[in-house]
Amino acid sequence: MAIVVPEHVVEFLGRATVGIGGTRDRDLVPHVHRVSGWSVSDDRQTLTCLVPPQFTAGLLLALEDNGQFSLTLSEVPSHETYQFKGNFSASRPIDAKDVAICGRHRERFTKTIAGLFGFSERALRAYVPPPSVAFDFRLREIFVQTPGPGAGKRLVPDSTE
Repeated sequence: MAIVVPEHVVEFLGRATVGIGGTRDRDLVPHVHRVSGWSVSDDRQTLTCLVPPQFTAGLLLALEDNGQFSLTLSEVPSHETYQFKGNFSASRPIDAKDVAICGRHRERFTKTIAGLFGFSERALRAYVPPPSVAFDFRLREIFVQTPGPGAGKRLVPDSTE
């Protein structure tokens, strides 16, 4: 069953500041993969993640083994957060479009965190390293993870389905 990212979540994707991905290996051991950027496909059914080399260990092996991926994105300082779960569909080398996506994310992260905490912009830019791999995953579910009474509720497909 294909799901479509709701418009308000597409808008959120353009302002989210922190992204963490998760996989599991064949022994069901979880692995964390920081992401340097993300984008949604035109049909809003697939997300592309950009992963820096420091966080690729075991990534493609796990994706090819079981195909499961989750991505949690949060906006600072509001803590608006969503978790996206889906199935790996393809990987590829980084291209110019990916470099631009990462650059926009790096600047958004840097300006937000520097403005809140006064940290060095140079140091903050280093926190979002250039990606070395891009991969797509087809969405299966989206969950609200924003702290509060709705946290954990499945947004798409509707939790009544």
